[in-house]
Amino acid sequence: MSMTYYINVYGCQMNFHDSEIISGILESEGFSSTEDPESADVILLVSCAVREHAETRVLGRLSHLGGSSRDRESGKPLMVLCGCVAQEHGDSLLERFRDLDLVVGPDCYRDLPRLISESVRMSAVDFREGDYTGIEPVRMEFPRAFVTIMRGCENFCSYCIVPYVRGREHSRKSDAVISEVTALSEGGYGEITLLGQNVNSYHDGDTSFPLLLRKVASAAPCSRIKFVTSHPKDLGMETVEVMASEQNICRYFHLPFQSGSDVILKRMNRGYTAGEYLQRIGMLRDTMPDIVLSTDVIAGFPGESEEDFQKTIDLLEEVRFDNAFLFKYSERSGTAACSFENSVPEEKRLARLNRLQQIQRRITVEKSGELLGRTLRILITGPAKKPRQQAGRTEGNRMVILEETAFTPGSFVNVKITKADGWTHFGEPCGNPEN
Repeated sequence: MSMTYYINVYGCQMNFHDSEIISGILESEGFSSTEDPESADVILLVSCAVREHAETRVLGRLSHLGGSSRDRESGKPLMVLCGCVAQEHGDSLLERFRDLDLVVGPDCYRDLPRLISESVRMSAVDFREGDYTGIEPVRMEFPRAFVTIMRGCENFCSYCIVPYVRGREHSRKSDAVISEVTALSEGGYGEITLLGQNVNSYHDGDTSFPLLLRKVASAAPCSRIKFVTSHPKDLGMETVEVMASEQNICRYFHLPFQSGSDVILKRMNRGYTAGEYLQRIGMLRDTMPDIVLSTDVIAGFPGESEEDFQKTIDLLEEVRFDNAFLFKYSERSGTAACSFENSVPEEKRLARLNRLQQIQRRITVEKSGELLGRTLRILITGPAKKPRQQAGRTEGNRMVILEETAFTPGSFVNVKITKADGWTHFGEPCGNPEN
């Protein structure tokens, strides 16, 4: 009899795609998925350690599922913690959580079927050079798909735990990436996103990121191509020129700036100044005036003065990002920033975060309002939350809601924007999109 598994994911797009890889590994060995944790033989949680809140959530979920599960002798499911929190804490998690059976890091997912069958309480958190080429992921979000092009990070930003839980950078062979992209495009996936902690530093020995990007665009002519995440210090003109010259590469760029203060950027070990960051933004907008920009910002980093914070506000106002992911600084044990002096009090971090949120909310509403009356080409992604509504995405990743339509998910539809509510928009099918 085959075993059933339930999987719950926390964190970034990389984690989400890792869950698809885990499902592919398990199902290739005869496992079947269930959406009911109470009926599962195996419960897997894929964890994120980038921020304290994400770690707290997954450990809280672990406690809840473990505590509510039936007795082991009468069929209690095997509890497995995967991902970055697993890598960060290893064996100590088995001591803290008596209902936890396996702790498995991001490089050890191929071992999951064996570890589950052996049913011995242990951790597997070795760093390994290989990738998951050859594994057929179980795709969960048709018509949008993720393709990992590299794993790990070597930037060692002072606040970030990723290099410690994901290991050093290693790039997949471009042939394997192209093969996966081609299959997805031929399978009707309308949007393919290339994933890596720092995609701009991709290099498999023969192929750089700009060259890979051009090959991917050629291999999937009927699909939109996106990529995340980029590091400002590694963004060069060659990548921008490839984006501008290939029609199916989305005019969308996520470029974290984290702080507008050179003093704080240096403490963060980011490798660029605010001026250099603005040069990158200028390069993108000069080449692609219609590009949609998003970013990440941290409020309340250790040593951040009012003057430093004002420079972050100034940069946010100057660039006017279409969207921004804003966070208060979160201490992560083992990172360099944990030892920094001049910690910003928690209440001040929250106040600064709230200020940034207010500013960005206004900018996002203003930028979205500029789309009213325009005709855009959207990818139909499936049903929206409310009955008789469908959802789609613009090239710039904006959500668009359609009323009383029945388009096939994966199809592209020209839509006139009739209402804008921040990042969500409403539209009506119509004629040709604007250039």
